[in-house]
Amino acid sequence: MTKKTPTPEKAITAPWDSSAHNWSAPNQYCLSVLRHQLKHAAPDHSPETRPGLMTEAGEGMMRMLAPRDGTETLLCIQAIQAHNNASECLHQAWKTGQPPAVRDAYLNRATKFMRVFREHVEAIDKHRYGGKQQITVTHQTVNVENGGQAVVAGNFDKGGGQG
Repeated sequence: MTKKTPTPEKAITAPWDSSAHNWSAPNQYCLSVLRHQLKHAAPDHSPETRPGLMTEAGEGMMRMLAPRDGTETLLCIQAIQAHNNASECLHQAWKTGQPPAVRDAYLNRATKFMRVFREHVEAIDKHRYGGKQQITVTHQTVNVENGGQAVVAGNFDKGGGQG
């Protein structure tokens, strides 16, 4: 049995409670289109008894990423799409009886989607915090007598970045 996917026009007329979400969009139409894109970010493997599970999961992921403006909303949707596609590729790769070449192709694709997801999360972080780095260099003079040894150490502050 094949599930019918609603057209974007149907999604636009679906009820939308914008108070339940922290999505930034200029109007109701845009919110509905964003919700439609998120709903179709990955195949819906929901059991027939629980339709719409992927939509709920996608909206939960949006709450986890907590976009603060329109740019972040778009980046979050793209990150979720990449995450869902990576998961789907991993699911397909490990199906029983999958030939090694097909498994490798799915794993390669999953790796690419995971990289795209990481890049989107980094882009969200850079958008939020400006991606500024600060490096402080200090110079010290150390005199070592002939035949002596010196150990130079200081306080190393990694700053607020990752890594």
